[in-house]
Amino acid sequence: MVDPSRRDVLSGLLAAATGQAATESGGESRRQSRFPFPDTVVTTREQLERTFENLSPGENVWISDEGAPYRTTRWLDIDVDGVTVIGPGVRRLVMPADGANVGGIRIGHDGHCENVEVHDIGYHGNPGGQRPSAKRLHGFVVRDTAEVLLSGNSVTRTHPYHEHNTGGSGISVERRATDVGVSNNYVYDIGDRGIQLAGDRIAVVGNTVVNGFDHSVALDAWVPDERHATNVLVRGNVMGGNPQGALVGASGGRQESNVGYFDVSDNLGFGEHKSLCLIGFGQTLRGIQIAGNVSVQSEKGKFSGISLAIERAKDVTVRDNDLYDYAGRGIDVGGGIEDFTVSDNAVYDAGQSGIRVAGGTDGVVRDNYVDGAAGEGIRLDDARYVTVSGNRVRRVGGAGIASRNASTLARHVIADNYLKEFGRSGGTSPGILVGDSGVNVRRNYVFRSGAPAIVERDGAGRNRYEDNWADADGPNPWRIGSATSAVAGHSPAVDAYRGLTPDGRRDAIRVEFEKPYADPPKLAFGRRGGGIRDVSYATDANDDFVGATVTLAGRGGVVDIFVEST
Repeated sequence: MVDPSRRDVLSGLLAAATGQAATESGGESRRQSRFPFPDTVVTTREQLERTFENLSPGENVWISDEGAPYRTTRWLDIDVDGVTVIGPGVRRLVMPADGANVGGIRIGHDGHCENVEVHDIGYHGNPGGQRPSAKRLHGFVVRDTAEVLLSGNSVTRTHPYHEHNTGGSGISVERRATDVGVSNNYVYDIGDRGIQLAGDRIAVVGNTVVNGFDHSVALDAWVPDERHATNVLVRGNVMGGNPQGALVGASGGRQESNVGYFDVSDNLGFGEHKSLCLIGFGQTLRGIQIAGNVSVQSEKGKFSGISLAIERAKDVTVRDNDLYDYAGRGIDVGGGIEDFTVSDNAVYDAGQSGIRVAGGTDGVVRDNYVDGAAGEGIRLDDARYVTVSGNRVRRVGGAGIASRNASTLARHVIADNYLKEFGRSGGTSPGILVGDSGVNVRRNYVFRSGAPAIVERDGAGRNRYEDNWADADGPNPWRIGSATSAVAGHSPAVDAYRGLTPDGRRDAIRVEFEKPYADPPKLAFGRRGGGIRDVSYATDANDDFVGATVTLAGRGGVVDIFVEST
């Protein structure tokens, strides 16, 4: 069986959430018919509770503002198919009575139901009037259902107020729910999570979720048993001001492997929070896209803008995000992730590294812009088979790009990057720091301020450096020491000796190489002093080639000697 593409799955969810489902044969679209003539008009609290207790399949209920706020004494349950509930858009339309110890509307609580819509209902949780022992009094609960749309609703002050896990969330979608759209709701000043999700095929689109406690949008729900949502779209939401959680987050627990897709796109984040997007739990996941988001962190803790720490994940894309002022890393890709792309992101003023890949494999970090980071611009840490290309890095405290701690040959490619203003902490960190072996470093442009352009750490080797460029100001830009590492085509050249003349009457010139070579390097000559007769090499105790003697065809003359390739 061939799985549907992520684009097909999520575009269907988006259409459902925005009321743009395709027209069925012989009928109207759901959007055209979503506000039908009501079967029941509610004007009192008693009538409201009696109506929900006796709902009929297909019933359309209008709750007027005449009785607002409706001081309910019980949950309002929908357990039959085809019900539509419409309100007047009053924010405090429903508010539990003191001591009622109930939440708002539950869908599919006592039995499975389908094709339910709730629009423009305002809910206030009245936390000061509920007992402390009452827990999880959510505003809206979607439980054992299929094809549900919540749109245009508002919810605030759910009970308990500011409690982790036991607090009241704004909207809760639980594990037996499928095909749920949550769109254009206003969720603010919430007791726990703004919107929490389990279930399958869920779209959260165009909501405003602000000034809560834990995650603005949680991709998991912990009660009645912990589950992560599957095949989820979170797009076009405005989120911020929740000090104890991420704007979009999933963490903790385990579930079956290959649980589906997460698409977190085009959201706006601000204010106090931990991460823009945190996905960290023990399971196997495929298909994550975090794209087009813009977020700035205030009241900073050491949290990364985008943090991915999953036991195992494939097909991961982080692209086109703008991240400002995160006190941790801008983007952090953890171990267990393979087949990933981090591209076209902009990271400004990160408190640690701009982009870090720690343990990931088979990935690409390309065309990103890192402007300001206390640590490295881009850091590969115990990663393998990563291509770092086309990035622009400036104003970073550590190395522009660093590769280190791989347990075996890293097999990275670091190519075509543009680096300047690195090593602010003391001017010693290089443009590119290579602490691993098996790395190809080529065609990078490094504008330095006294620090080296490329440094190869002791213990690294079997690397290849070719066609890199550094500005000529300052001392030698290349600090490449391993005899097993090859160098070719650098500007300024590695091992360049200009204006040499024979000593006295001798017709030979001896040079000591800046680095040892495992094989004799090929030499090139500028001025040739009347001709080159012979070249012989000197070796050290390790049989590495450490120098050369150039014999001239005649006495006198000036010679320029370069190591052309190795």
